Amino acid sequence: MVRGFLEKESLPVPVLLDRTGGVERLFGVWVHPTSYLIGRDGKARYRTMGVVDWNGLQGTSAIDQLLKER
Repeated sequence: MVRGFLEKESLPVPVLLDRTGGVERLFGVWVHPTSYLIGRDGKARYRTMGVVDWNGLQGTSAIDQLLKER
């Protein structure tokens, strides 16, 4: 199911499939999907719950903001 979705959507970002629930517990995820953007410092800098259009204003603004950081 996930593989089919990813093939259809052709997402240009890494996608983590948390089979054991360890990452879910670590990050406190209770809504699916939950997406995180990781900053250059390796820390989670942006979190959104629910479906996001990464090509739309919300997604591109979040990405642009992180790319501007040193």
